[in-house]
Amino acid sequence: MIQWEYQITYHELPSSPSEKAEEIIACDQSGRCFVHDASKEGVQWLTQLFQTKGLDGWELIQSGYHNRELLCVWKRRIEPGTNG
Repeated sequence: MIQWEYQITYHELPSSPSEKAEEIIACDQSGRCFVHDASKEGVQWLTQLFQTKGLDGWELIQSGYHNRELLCVWKRRIEPGTNG
């Protein structure tokens, strides 16, 4: 049987030279989030976060954004009988 382990992480968005840093990620009332109006630095930061977690085997299954913090829920497959 496939087994999963889960991890929840918080990430503060990096400061941006422009005042549009708050507009990097926006979520609607249904919980769908979108990346937009992102500076090059913001996109690089997000890419690096996803690459780092992906290399460790984590898959992003959900994210939420509030007050310049990104909450991420990750999962990865584990072998039966291991504790991750």
